[in-house]
Amino acid sequence: MPVYNRETLKERADWVAFDDYEFLYLDPRGDAAPIDVFIPGSSSPRQVALVLGGGVIARSELGLQKLERTGWIEIPASGVHLDSTGATPPGDQVQILRMAGTWEGTPHIGVFWAWPETPLELHYHDFDEYWFIINGHTEGETDGKTWQLSPGDLIATARGYEHGMPNIGEHLTGVAFEPALAEGQRKGHLHRAEHGDPVPSRPLS
Repeated sequence: MPVYNRETLKERADWVAFDDYEFLYLDPRGDAAPIDVFIPGSSSPRQVALVLGGGVIARSELGLQKLERTGWIEIPASGVHLDSTGATPPGDQVQILRMAGTWEGTPHIGVFWAWPETPLELHYHDFDEYWFIINGHTEGETDGKTWQLSPGDLIATARGYEHGMPNIGEHLTGVAFEPALAEGQRKGHLHRAEHGDPVPSRPLS
């Protein structure tokens, strides 16, 4: 479970799919002028924007699209304008996660929540998985090792490594990114008792 921030991601392991990410905020103020954020195209092969709070109007060569919370859009090479006007009540803040990297197919991108009374059990996957921590501080565990996780962290978990958050310290919000399944890969959480022992896909430094 290598843990990265935007700076340390420059020294990422070669299997990690992301090469950049950032959090963007739009703060509408009643009758003030529309707030427009332009996200340019990237040198990365793929780039997406995920709405974490509020809503936006996305304007690009793909047309006009309204995105509510947890909605996301693939950003074309020509970029995209994200406008809060008309999509978010005045005074509400819009939060966006921009992710850039290399992956195939259509990924699954979703927001998840965890609480001390509902921890995230130990499990593994047939694919590499990524967590972006939005809010909250907690411990994360992988392959018997414990990591301290904080807002802004990107956690990369290689295929076949058991991981989870069995000891949640406080309410936590995160984003899970799962690449498109390859042939023969099983979806979802896999557990030793039901699915057999995990087989690590690669050694980790």
